[in-house]
Amino acid sequence: MSESQFLIVDCGSEKVDSIQDIVHERGFTPLRVRSSEVSQMDPSAHYSGIIISGSPILLTEIDYSQLLKSFEFIRTARSPVLGICFGHQIMGLLHGAKVFRGLECRTNLNITVLDRDELFEGLESTLSLREDHCEGISLPSEFSLLAKSEKYDIEAMKHRHKQLYGTQFHPEVSGEIGEEIIGNFLNLCEKVRFTDLSKNLIQPS
Repeated sequence: MSESQFLIVDCGSEKVDSIQDIVHERGFTPLRVRSSEVSQMDPSAHYSGIIISGSPILLTEIDYSQLLKSFEFIRTARSPVLGICFGHQIMGLLHGAKVFRGLECRTNLNITVLDRDELFEGLESTLSLREDHCEGISLPSEFSLLAKSEKYDIEAMKHRHKQLYGTQFHPEVSGEIGEEIIGNFLNLCEKVRFTDLSKNLIQPS
C-alpha cells in the first residue's frame, strides 16, 4: 500500500465525490469504501488519514447500536480521523455523546472558531460554512470544543489525546475556506506520518 493512501468512508452522502477530489488534488491516493464494508477492512492497515462522510441516515430515528459496531475502528485508528456531519456524530456517540433532533440547516452558517488548533490554522475567527443536517450531538467528555454556531453548539471538536476531529458542517462543499480546512487536516496527517516514519528509522534493529 502506498504510504500516502487515504481512506474515505462513504456513508451515502452525495458529497463524497467532493471529498475525494480534494484529497486527490492535495496529492493523496484516495481509497473509497462503503461504510457497510468497513468492518471487513484489515484492522492493522495503516492509512495516511481517514475521512468519514455525511449520510442521509437520521440517527434519532433508528437503533444505531449495531451501526456503531461498524465504526469501532475510530477508537483504535492509527491514523488521524476526520468525521464530517454523520461521521462527526458517530465519532461523538462512540465516545459517550448524545444525539438530538435540532433545527434544520440546509444553508451556510457563520461558524465561530473558539480554538484554531491545527484544523483552523490560518483562517479567520468567523467562517461561512455549509450546513446540511437536522441533528446534532453533545460534546463528549474526552473532546475539546473548537467551533460553534448560533444554531448548534458543537460545530467542530477534537479529542484531547488522539488525532480525532469532527465537524458538523460540510467543509467539502464550503468553497475555498472548506478546502483549506480539509487541507489543514491533510497537512496534519502528513506531519503524523513523517513523525511515525522518523520513529521507525531511529529504532534499534
